[in-house]
Amino acid sequence: MNTMDWRMRAFLIGGMVGAIFGLASAYIYVRSVEKRGAPPELAPSDAVGLGLTALGLLRQIASINEEEKAKKKTR
Repeated sequence: MNTMDWRMRAFLIGGMVGAIFGLASAYIYVRSVEKRGAPPELAPSDAVGLGLTALGLLRQIASINEEEKAKKKTR
């Protein structure tokens, strides 16, 4: 039961942080488009760049546990 507790907490916190980050990103994007007064345009190269940045962030998050394991081995 204890295992489910930390997992559930991780999912809830991750979901909330992701939702807040997504809403903030959308708000910033909409404001910048409205400020320009032109319809939104997203070039394919920009979309690829955003996707690669998101993948890089996910890789960093996934490696957090691996870095902790490596630190424990060197002690």
